[in-house]
Amino acid sequence: MPYFDFRENDIYYDTQGEGYPLLLLHGNSVSSNMFRFDIPFFAENFKVIYFDAHGHGQSGRLARFRDDFWSYNAETAHALLDHLGIDELYAIGTSGGALTGFNMLTQKKARIKKFVADSFLGLSLTKEEAYSIAKKRTQAVAHNFMTQQFWKFQHGDDWDKVVLKDIDLMERLGKYGLKTVHGKLSEIDAKVLATGSHDDELLPNPEEKMKTIVDLVPNAKLVMFDRGKHPFMITQKADFREIAMEFLDA
Repeated sequence: MPYFDFRENDIYYDTQGEGYPLLLLHGNSVSSNMFRFDIPFFAENFKVIYFDAHGHGQSGRLARFRDDFWSYNAETAHALLDHLGIDELYAIGTSGGALTGFNMLTQKKARIKKFVADSFLGLSLTKEEAYSIAKKRTQAVAHNFMTQQFWKFQHGDDWDKVVLKDIDLMERLGKYGLKTVHGKLSEIDAKVLATGSHDDELLPNPEEKMKTIVDLVPNAKLVMFDRGKHPFMITQKADFREIAMEFLDA
């Protein structure tokens, strides 16, 4: 399996397909395994690149997820692209992966030409919003067998430790008012398509939360759907793929 070293942590990555590069960025508490059905689809038209975030999937473990988790993973993604010799590309990020993507856009403004951001938190969480997300995931860790098996498939036998570290990050996000995106969103050059569902059961006020980022990006558009759970990209694949491919091919 391919790995590269980022600041003394082994980061798992892989690629599939040929053509213009497309980076897929997975969300929190999951891994690139969440894209197992999406990678072959997008690989028909692109060189698909994907990796497991720090402490997730097949990447090296961490004692604690950093306060700047999404910014740090954006730096990791840029290092991976440098490693692969890729100067420009498209990207799709869902949930926490969308936040990683926005941080990539603020760190190196010219690299990503088009970005699809799906089902993501806003710039911050209130204590109540963070508590709601943490409570749902804590209950699933303890009582939801199907979700437990899903997380085990994403990370392996230590899945519960990974998810509990993510819950701790969510709680700190609300308690200390941590920012999800660093840098100036107003200076992003890329074309951005944001997607989400009004029926997202994880995000509080999904449209309102996503607009706190989208409204600050000069060339961004938000499209909300009336169906789909969290994340929209995974729960409504046909609708997402249609709108994403139309955007990327334009």
